[in-house]
Amino acid sequence: MDSQATKIYVVFTDAGVQHFESETLTPTTNEDLLRQLQERCGEVEFTVRDVSQPGTQLDAVVAELEANTADYDGVLVVGGMSDYRPALTGLPTIAVYNFPGFSHVPFRLFEERRGILAASCDRGNVCEPSTRAAMFDDLVQKIGLVDALARMKRSRILLITDRPYVDDDNVHRGDLNMTHPVEMRKQPPEEFNETFRDAVRDVFGTEITKIGTEEVATSERVQQIDEEEAREIAHEWIAGAEEVRGTIEREVVNSARMYLAIKALMDEHGANASATHIRSLIPNPRPEDMIWPSLGNSQLQMEGTVGCCQGHMNVVLTHMLAQFGFGRPSMMGDFMVDVGNGVSIVMHCGAPWNPWGGTEKVPYNIRDHAERHVREHSRPGVGACSEVLFPAGEPATVWRIDVATRSILVHTGETVDPYALYTDWTNIMCRSKLVVRLEDARRVQSHLYPDIYGVHRSGTIGDFREQIRDIGRLLDFEVIEDDRAPVR
Repeated sequence: MDSQATKIYVVFTDAGVQHFESETLTPTTNEDLLRQLQERCGEVEFTVRDVSQPGTQLDAVVAELEANTADYDGVLVVGGMSDYRPALTGLPTIAVYNFPGFSHVPFRLFEERRGILAASCDRGNVCEPSTRAAMFDDLVQKIGLVDALARMKRSRILLITDRPYVDDDNVHRGDLNMTHPVEMRKQPPEEFNETFRDAVRDVFGTEITKIGTEEVATSERVQQIDEEEAREIAHEWIAGAEEVRGTIEREVVNSARMYLAIKALMDEHGANASATHIRSLIPNPRPEDMIWPSLGNSQLQMEGTVGCCQGHMNVVLTHMLAQFGFGRPSMMGDFMVDVGNGVSIVMHCGAPWNPWGGTEKVPYNIRDHAERHVREHSRPGVGACSEVLFPAGEPATVWRIDVATRSILVHTGETVDPYALYTDWTNIMCRSKLVVRLEDARRVQSHLYPDIYGVHRSGTIGDFREQIRDIGRLLDFEVIEDDRAPVR
């Protein structure tokens, strides 16, 4: 659990309203606005300087801010700007226009500089309540993105895999800067891991710790897992399922053991997110000894923690942005586009049970794993995972960041019922499938390039296109809306 607070330096450049002589309206003061922000952004610590107050000089405020940028995660500048310096420190910044007021805010400069988001507040309370609330909500969301990036900076990902690389989806690039590789599956350079780690650290500040099955098997905390606790967790998962099909209780209990092991290892290594590509808690397992982390990842997501399978680090980072910035867990999966039906599909053996965040669950079945080595059903070694039954008619965002190219792919749509769309869909490909109706499926398909972006995506319930554009601005990443953008 992240115990540190995100710190934002707030500069009020004026009192919020000018020439305000209304006898029927009460303007929102700087103190009122700050109180409202503190109520909505409870985990953010605001340091406030109000230059509209006597005795507070902007030069002194700017000097203090510039001398202490390392102590802050972002800047909030509220009001008109005859002096742009508070917004140009290089920290993630939100510039707030006070309406109704003269437009003394250099929005075009902010568009050109990147790293700065614009917001508006109805400081005179002259708009309809719904409009006023929407403006304030937008500001709170933008502060939430600054908070998310601050939490990324304080994060450590535990990668558990015996594979040699810290990212499993893009290692076939000739180098991290290759955007148009000539052939697939090229041998990565020896320095791939170091270069990739440095790129993640440079963009987010996030650290990556990599261990393998040997470290898992020899961990005292893993060896001391309470079998009865694992059994109780497994029974809770089974009780919550609509159906258990193709697997047996032993496999679900093993999945609970894997979940407890990942939790223990994350604690041991000081990590707050995990990426796993292991299939056992012991070296050289027999087929009947294999265990998959799918159910445990779903449980981690119920707890607000990112747990992601297969070790695709760009996808894990995408999940973390969604969890920290939107409060939503995401589904990691292989990606397909069905042009005939106009949909994109994210599929994997498992998905979040609580796609809206919080504790509300969607229906799910517990099944054997499609990747299993024991091909019969209901036998030791078939594994356990969930078939999540996503509701139709929900807005959804399919996206993925890419650290090497400093870009984000994104499209949005509405979920559809795939079991009505396809024949015997439950027994085809992976167990869980998020199927999203698209504006232009052919255009999305035309952007697919596995050598650059891998073959996996994140699916997040909700339309977060605008917030992802804002993330791109804060990170100086190109946002490629692959359902709208032309192919270059």
